[in-house]
Amino acid sequence: MTSSLAIRLEEIPGVASVAVDLTDSGGGINVRLEPGADETSVMDTLRSVLVAYGVRSPSPPKLRPHRSSGPSADFDPGVDVEITPIDGGARVEVATTNVRSFRVVAATPTAIAQGLADAWCQVIGRIPVEVVRVGVDDSGTLTVLISNEGQETQGSASVDVGWENALTGSVGMALQTSVLDVADKKLAVST
Repeated sequence: MTSSLAIRLEEIPGVASVAVDLTDSGGGINVRLEPGADETSVMDTLRSVLVAYGVRSPSPPKLRPHRSSGPSADFDPGVDVEITPIDGGARVEVATTNVRSFRVVAATPTAIAQGLADAWCQVIGRIPVEVVRVGVDDSGTLTVLISNEGQETQGSASVDVGWENALTGSVGMALQTSVLDVADKKLAVST
């Protein structure tokens, strides 16, 4: 099944390459898109193929309700983000005008989000947080759940804006909400 699944996924218009490893607990399906590919169309077709092969449920479990509504048009992350695929993973770089940080991570959504959060925390000078979960629901909303000092916060963004922008928006919103929640708790304790 693995080889026929890989062949079928590679036939999707816009897919540059596919690596399928369903035998290992750290394995998965890695898909690299061609430059300029319509991400939404490719992902919709990809989901359909995965459902047909029984790798993905036709109705996956829903994520918990959003604490935040998603990045608005005026959402400014305050940093520059670049996510570059590399052999066997991704290079995640976050930069401000004065500080630049990068991480080399596995090519999984959680690892990329964690690398993004770690680098982001480093450039803004705050204690790192833990990415608990990353998921995409059927409407194409990417949600990142983080844990910071026992407080869980999440951010969401539509993948219609592109995967890199959706990850940036989701992690940024989760970090921003986390900073506000922790600051509110400390303010309440110190008064």
